[in-house]
Amino acid sequence: MKKICCAAMLWLLTLAWLPSARALSITLDPRGGFQVAPGGTLLLDINIDGLRSGGLNTELGAFQFDLLFDPTLFQFVAGLPSAFGSGLGVVGDPGSALGFVDLVAPGQLHLAEVSLLDGATLRAMQGDAFLLGTLAFNVTMPPPPVPPDTIIVADDILLGDAAGDRILGLANVNPQVILQVDEPGTLAALALGLAAMAGVRRRGHGAAPRRIMAPWRPGAV
Repeated sequence: MKKICCAAMLWLLTLAWLPSARALSITLDPRGGFQVAPGGTLLLDINIDGLRSGGLNTELGAFQFDLLFDPTLFQFVAGLPSAFGSGLGVVGDPGSALGFVDLVAPGQLHLAEVSLLDGATLRAMQGDAFLLGTLAFNVTMPPPPVPPDTIIVADDILLGDAAGDRILGLANVNPQVILQVDEPGTLAALALGLAAMAGVRRRGHGAAPRRIMAPWRPGAV
């Protein structure tokens, strides 16, 4: 009995030292926080994690999905800084990778990338997690009433390995991110406040200092 207890304790200690397995997941990660303002730019990183851990131990050879967003608030930037990551190869280089981005409908962006590299090369490049791509959006002024927040969702996700076999087991079938939208009234009030402060400072620097007390002269009563 004592030997069994010791063996059980040793097994538990071994499990404690093992790296925790992460389920396969895709995340939408905005740079600069979860707040957007009309007139600004949103940079959205799309990351994948868990290719090696959790028992999958595979590489990503292709992916495609639709990104759904509010077209009255976001306008996709087709050129840089929008770009695919380098985990599947360099899009545009011969024999490396092919990438496609298509605005199929207002508020629906279709992305697809296929690697032309072999599985061993992809495994050496990717690891367990890497960046699929970065999407840039101009934040526009939506028609009133301005929503307090907005949601961006990835839908119809398909993943495949280097051999073309489908990768199953995605933990979050519809990855999403919720962003807070700054109210135009708040931005206008802030701008007016800053302008007023600047005017006060300019007047303060340009005006001659006023005397609070008359200068004292010897013999003056």
